[in-house]
Amino acid sequence: MKGWYNQYIISQRVQGNDDKVRKIRLFENNEYLKTQEIKDHLEYVFPQSECFSLAQLIESMQCNFIKIYKGQVLIIILEILKHLQQLHQQKMSHGRLNPQNIVIKLKNDKDNKLTIQQKKFTIQRVQFINYRIIDDVKYEINQIQDNYDIINCCISLISTYQKQMCELFNFIITNLKLYQNRVIEISQLVDFFNLYIQECVDQQTQKIQKNQIYPSTIFQQNVQTVQCKEGEEYGMLSKRQRCSTILSKFLETFSGQLVNNKLKYQNNSNEYDIDEQQVEIIDIGNYNQEELQIFYVFEYILKQQMMKIIWKHFGNFFESTKQNIEQIYIEVIKIINQNNQRILNDHFKPILEEYQNSKKINDEINKEIDQNYKFNIQYDEQKAKDHFFLQLKIQAQNYDINNIQSFIDNIKSQVKQSLQEYYDEILEYEIISLNFDLI
Repeated sequence: MKGWYNQYIISQRVQGNDDKVRKIRLFENNEYLKTQEIKDHLEYVFPQSECFSLAQLIESMQCNFIKIYKGQVLIIILEILKHLQQLHQQKMSHGRLNPQNIVIKLKNDKDNKLTIQQKKFTIQRVQFINYRIIDDVKYEINQIQDNYDIINCCISLISTYQKQMCELFNFIITNLKLYQNRVIEISQLVDFFNLYIQECVDQQTQKIQKNQIYPSTIFQQNVQTVQCKEGEEYGMLSKRQRCSTILSKFLETFSGQLVNNKLKYQNNSNEYDIDEQQVEIIDIGNYNQEELQIFYVFEYILKQQMMKIIWKHFGNFFESTKQNIEQIYIEVIKIINQNNQRILNDHFKPILEEYQNSKKINDEINKEIDQNYKFNIQYDEQKAKDHFFLQLKIQAQNYDINNIQSFIDNIKSQVKQSLQEYYDEILEYEIISLNFDLI
């Protein structure tokens, strides 16, 4: 996405089945996978200037921030379906396909980026992340689930045009729902979208090119013609065109600023400077390495929240008759700073306290084990902290600003489950050793 210099980070816990993980890594060949060895987790770091998740595309379009042609929606869907088809041809399945776990990389050209305007682009590749690591015996069951889930993803993307839905898109959604209620091969979905791209999309402009078509489908009978409509055009004199350059500069002002300070923005004419003096929200100068690692997770959370605020408020501006973009800058900066302050004071600090007190989770398990066994087990406080940090990174993608307690409870629950599995293995070893000694 043009102008974004933050990162899209996904962490995934891996439990055993190293062969399965290796097959996934070989298939995806993901250059953004930072984990060098298969241990307890995989971590992906995608530069937002190069890549975006399908979830981010959908949300930014729903906010009327990013604009793409309807023809491009069909092209994106086809590329996603082809990637899933290749996965299934390798006798593999994903198991939890949702828009968060589908990442799209556009060809790395200067202007080949998603922007607030409709422009032609080239997809370099589609990648799936956050696989459900399963045994091969469950492959066929999860293949069916993959097909069901990918249709939901397609419907979600097409539905961003709800206010400008043409008969073609309504027709496609209707047929996708029919497909969803039947056991089908992914090749049928690929053929379906291939047909309508060839029939309706101009490959040079990537726009819907016809006014009406005579559809062909397996399930619907007696369909006459379907009206096709590309939607509103954004010409050289549009508000989006006029604001494009200055918006990019506005986004660049955030790239070098620390989120523990109130953000500031200076306009091109240097007439004013918002929050000219750096004002700290929290002081991280005396944090140790562990505390800084927790902060960096929240830095990622904050930057993702900032994206959502910008999408919403600038999207509303672009769709309105308002012309004063400088006023929007002031409003957005104010909202971002208020949001960052709330998250760092009301959410980050409690998480930091829970991390420091993660020994209590060990103590709970210790108490439960001592009630039933008398083994002298060494309880590892650092392991509790390690699991807490890992679960925080994993759950960061599900962060809900309006329900921090649920966020904390879910992390603690997952940590306890992970530690329980770890100590269960130790107990099993102790029991086997005891039985061996008795023999």
